[in-house]
Amino acid sequence: MTDGPGTRRQRFFARWYPDMMQRSEDAGQAAIRARHLARATGRVLDLGTGNGFSVPHYTAAVTELAMVEPNPVLRRQLQRRTADIRARAWQVVDGDAYALPFADASFDTVTASLVFCSLDRPEAALAELARVVRPGGTFLFHEHVRGTGLLRVLHEVATPLQSRVADGCHLNRDFLGLLDRSPFAVAEVEHLRMPGPPARVTPMVVGSAIR
Repeated sequence: MTDGPGTRRQRFFARWYPDMMQRSEDAGQAAIRARHLARATGRVLDLGTGNGFSVPHYTAAVTELAMVEPNPVLRRQLQRRTADIRARAWQVVDGDAYALPFADASFDTVTASLVFCSLDRPEAALAELARVVRPGGTFLFHEHVRGTGLLRVLHEVATPLQSRVADGCHLNRDFLGLLDRSPFAVAEVEHLRMPGPPARVTPMVVGSAIR
């Protein structure tokens, strides 16, 4: 795979995001990922893998893992992170969340971690995940969502700036509302706060849905 330099926005985001998120991982986000992703089984699609914070938490129950990351800078970081585990039938691919390069019903589990905030067409991406996961398959989601009360007002006000500096991230995204209108049926939802300053003011939802 040959990667270009990426857009200016992609390069800027890839410079600061991994270090910022590492503080959240160290403060407890990694433990949330580990507990959540331990449920992934069979052939798995990880949408928007980034630089690979989720990668260490997949277990031997995962027989194949396709990691889709459109940011070429983050994709290079992800390729380095996974270089020593290719024998487990894991692949890193460029891909469009709205037109995934996989056949219908080809995965047992699909996952997304802090991805849907940044998608321009999240409804289309949910439909694509529903297309590529088998009937009865599982969607494991781990997303930050808009707040309530004064925090919701802050998220509405801050989203235009956040979107510019964080590669399209929308603080005010109603992910659960989108999921309710998708082809998935929500099975369980845990409401948490993102660990570590300053992100700890950010609500998160972690859970699963069934196709």
